[in-house]
Amino acid sequence: MTETVDQVVAKYVQSLGGQQALQNAKTRVMSGTVTNRDLTTANVTVTEKNTGEYRSELSTQPNPTIRATNGTAAWQVGGGGFGGGANPRDLNGFQAQQATRLADFALPLRLKERYQNLAVKPAYETIDAKPVVVLTGNPYPNVTEELAFDRDSGLLVRRTIVSGSTGGFGIMALGEQVDYSDYRDVSGVKVPFTVRHATNMAVTTEKFTDVKINAPVQDSVFAKPAPPPQ
Repeated sequence: MTETVDQVVAKYVQSLGGQQALQNAKTRVMSGTVTNRDLTTANVTVTEKNTGEYRSELSTQPNPTIRATNGTAAWQVGGGGFGGGANPRDLNGFQAQQATRLADFALPLRLKERYQNLAVKPAYETIDAKPVVVLTGNPYPNVTEELAFDRDSGLLVRRTIVSGSTGGFGIMALGEQVDYSDYRDVSGVKVPFTVRHATNMAVTTEKFTDVKINAPVQDSVFAKPAPPPQ
C-alpha cells in the first residue's frame, strides 16, 4: 500500500473529470426508476446542488415519497418503504443521516471536510474481483464509513457505513452499503447511473436514464412545504 489520503482523493476528483469540471457543475438533476426489495418500481427524480442541498422524489401512490435537505435541516413526505402520508415532517439525528445518505453530488470536492480522521486502510481489498483502495473516516460522531475506490480508475464504487448507538442494552450497530456503478460522462463529469442502497430494513436500486448538469434549480424545492389543507 503506497497511496496517501491526498493521492486517493486527487485521483477520485480527476477520474470524475477534474477539479475545474466539478467546480463548474453547480447542479445535477437525475431521473429514472428505483426498485425496492419487493421488486416494486417507481419513477424517481433526484435534484442536488454542489453546496449540499438534496431532494429525492418518488412517484408513489397515493402520495409521492420525498426526502430533502437544504444542507442543514432535513424533512420527509411519505414514509416507510414506498408510499405514506402527505404531511411533511422533520428528520433529525440518525433519520436525517440515513434520509440524505445518497446526497453525494458535493462529495468529491468536500470529502476531506465531510469526514474526520480520514485514513487509508493498510491493505488492498477487492470488490467484484477488482482491487480497491479503502479510506475510513467519521462523517458524524459515532458513525464510521469506509469508501472503496477502484484502484485502476479511481472511481468510488462502494460506501459502507456503520452507525453505532449506545443505550441501556449496550452498543447497537446499524450497517448500510451504497454501491455505485455504470459511470457515464455527462457534460464533462462522470456520473454513476446505477446506485444501490442497502440497509437492515430496505434495499433500493436507482437506475437513471436522464442526467442533466447545471439544469435550473430553485432553492424552494429543498424547503419543507406547508402541510396540505385538511
